[in-house]
Amino acid sequence: MSSTRNKSSSTDKATKKLTSKNDNVSDIENKSVSELMKKKTKHKIYIGFYTRLIFNIILFILFTSLGTMLLINSFKFESEKLTKYSEKSNLDYKVYLKNNDFYEQDYLGKDMLYVANLIDNIAIDFDYLFTSDKIENLDFTYDVIGKLSITNETGTKSFFEKNYTLLENKKVSMANSNTQNIKEHLVIDYPYYNSLANGFKSQYGINTVSKLTVYMIINKKNTNNSNFKLDSNNVMNVTIPLSERAVDISLDYKEINDTNNIVEKQDVLLQSVTTLVVALLLIILALIMMVKAMRKISLITNKKNKYDKFVKRKLREYDRLIAESNSMISLDDKEVIKINKFEELLDIHDNLGLPIMYYEVAKHQKGYFYICHGNIVYLNTVKDVDLDNRK
Repeated sequence: MSSTRNKSSSTDKATKKLTSKNDNVSDIENKSVSELMKKKTKHKIYIGFYTRLIFNIILFILFTSLGTMLLINSFKFESEKLTKYSEKSNLDYKVYLKNNDFYEQDYLGKDMLYVANLIDNIAIDFDYLFTSDKIENLDFTYDVIGKLSITNETGTKSFFEKNYTLLENKKVSMANSNTQNIKEHLVIDYPYYNSLANGFKSQYGINTVSKLTVYMIINKKNTNNSNFKLDSNNVMNVTIPLSERAVDISLDYKEINDTNNIVEKQDVLLQSVTTLVVALLLIILALIMMVKAMRKISLITNKKNKYDKFVKRKLREYDRLIAESNSMISLDDKEVIKINKFEELLDIHDNLGLPIMYYEVAKHQKGYFYICHGNIVYLNTVKDVDLDNRK
């Protein structure tokens, strides 16, 4: 019996020691948790409603200003420009003669009368000069066409017309320059075209007026590397009468002498992709800040956000259990146990029989539901942000 009692007493002592150790461990754990909760409670700073509103407005103004400035700097704006250019031509020709007893020279100059039977050929020199007041890049293409026309005596009705391509699609480029000169020398077989006109007139026995008009058509167009918006053409020509008596032969010509202006519209050029991306990000952040600020401003007039609805519902449903407080007890000397859900705080109330206190930390944003039991505070924190996340 005595041995049994000794065993029983030793077992009780071991049990008490183990229980004591477990209690000590539990106390240590609770203290460490309590200290950790106190540290978190002390060092965690909560920003109030109006402070957040002002902060959102300041960030909106800052991001908008910086984003707009960078957006403007990422582009290059070229203002409207006026470009002047001029076109001039110098058209010359020589009438070369067959061997004869009257003229000692080989040819006659322009603006004279010529004997048809003495004309061997006509040499035409086209000279075209383009000048701009700015360095540009332009492409020039030109053709030379001879047009044979046989009409009635008044020139109002046409019997016969035909075009002869004398020079086709020649190209010249003006690269990084403000002038371009085009020169062409052509020899016209006058007897050939004159015989065609005479043959038509004699074969059909009708009175006709015939002529050969030699056109030089010059087309201008800006290149891809040019700001010069130009797409036009100019024509200079020489008219040679055919099938006429010798004393009546004369030459008519038309030259180019034009001065024009081109108004270049404002261009917008992207200078930096990186600056543009940063500007767009700042503008997006500014929009986010604007939305947040507008939401908070709307809460000032309309207090029906998720936080307000939650608190109002709890105060209405549990009005006998909850007491509202205008001040918050100090948590510095308390052991704070955080409660995640309001329903768990109800279970603690049922066990302890103590009232649940409510204190609004920040209007429309944050509040405390808590039970104070001696040195222990059971704390349930309600935030509008958390309620949004729960959605």
